[in-house]
Amino acid sequence: MFLIYADESGSPDRHSEPLLSGQTPLFVLGSLVLHADLWRNIDRAYLELRKKFFSKEIGSHRAELYEVKGSDLIKPSNKNSRRRHTFTRRVLELCSANHLAGFAVAFRKNPIHPTSRVSMYNMALQYLSERFSCFLEETQAGLTPGLDAQNAQGIIVADSRMRNLDLNVATSHLSFIFGHPVGQQCLRIIEAPTFTHSQLSVGIQLTDIFAACLYARLYRRHCRAIVNALDYSHMAYTDDYLDAIEWHARSPYNGYMLRGYRFLDHTVPP
Repeated sequence: MFLIYADESGSPDRHSEPLLSGQTPLFVLGSLVLHADLWRNIDRAYLELRKKFFSKEIGSHRAELYEVKGSDLIKPSNKNSRRRHTFTRRVLELCSANHLAGFAVAFRKNPIHPTSRVSMYNMALQYLSERFSCFLEETQAGLTPGLDAQNAQGIIVADSRMRNLDLNVATSHLSFIFGHPVGQQCLRIIEAPTFTHSQLSVGIQLTDIFAACLYARLYRRHCRAIVNALDYSHMAYTDDYLDAIEWHARSPYNGYMLRGYRFLDHTVPP
């Protein structure tokens, strides 16, 4: 059994250009996939990293409930924080060492003709589900590096947002799985997505950091020219880690060799 964690970076909400304070021109839905047998060891390893690097912030509180946010690690005001950069490296190394597979769908949003936030999230999850299905099929066939051939099924675990949004996403996902020609091929993804509080899930917390690093990379590549854009050049060191984590198909899918990351530029006319 595989656990498929999904979390977002940036915002699916409308923005303007020039950017106003707090607005984001990108929305990233990132995902890390891990084998359920690894969950306990990864949980304890990540706990030790938090205790080592954020002992002052944790203080006398329960370390398991202290959450390090990816947005804090990447933000320009922390560009000179050696501690945060070292911690980020260690987190990405933990993901890579345990063969976590990285997936993401990213949108460069259109400030004039925006896609609704609900539609954008649901669209991203559908694109990811197609890739998850390919990963699981290849794992079943013994094509996934670091994993033996095995009966491969996956459950999606997402960061909870609001009850009505969670229900909308779950309902849309089931409609896709049972009612869409592509979704009907995703036979190894079971159940509707389940939603959890990020404080309680090591998978969501790792995915949050992974998605934030990918957000910073895509921002540097596609959004630097926007007026009032932020400078994420200090996060360039994560590029090699992100490349190592990205999933790559080993066999063609409908004639294409799929990869884990997909970028959609909604500013370009169709």
